Amino acid sequence: MTRLIMLSITCFFILASTHSQNKIVFTSIRPQLEKVINDYPNQFSLIKGEKNESEPNTIEYKSKVEIKNAAETRVIGYVSKSKIHWVWESKLFVTEDIDVLKKQYKAFYNDIAGKSLLSKGNINSIRATGPYDAPSEDLRLWTNQFRMNDATGEFSNMVIDLVAEYIGFEWNVFVRIYDKEKDEEVKPSKDKNDKYRY
Repeated sequence: MTRLIMLSITCFFILASTHSQNKIVFTSIRPQLEKVINDYPNQFSLIKGEKNESEPNTIEYKSKVEIKNAAETRVIGYVSKSKIHWVWESKLFVTEDIDVLKKQYKAFYNDIAGKSLLSKGNINSIRATGPYDAPSEDLRLWTNQFRMNDATGEFSNMVIDLVAEYIGFEWNVFVRIYDKEKDEEVKPSKDKNDKYRY
């Protein structure tokens, strides 16, 4: 009888421990995003930490601004012929559970969308560029994109991407901030050396 009770107690603690490891507690990322966005005009130079080893044609740093409980946060530079394109990236969480993915992804989406930056006021709110796209098991990649309501200022080309990607049998959720021209502004040039010229 004593062995049965001990076995029951052990099983209870194992199940409770497993359940608590799978549960992800949501914490707002707004304060950290604001710090990163404020350094966007400086190409994230103030938040670049220790330099990491990186792939050819990339430069990588640890980020001094980190999201609580994030798996990884970094600043990556992609080298092109004309300049270095900087991206701040945080891997927010990893899960195998599609229900956890849907719930947490939506929570991060709501945390980002429609809010004003505290230091910038209401004129610089962050808005989604399209309707909400919920993750499902049908696809392996989802992106919801945001831009700042700053049509002509220094944040006019800034993009915030919330990405869910299926990698190695797990869902990985990232938030990325980078520079991207608006699709309607990407036009062919008259330069004869440009393959997109008109």
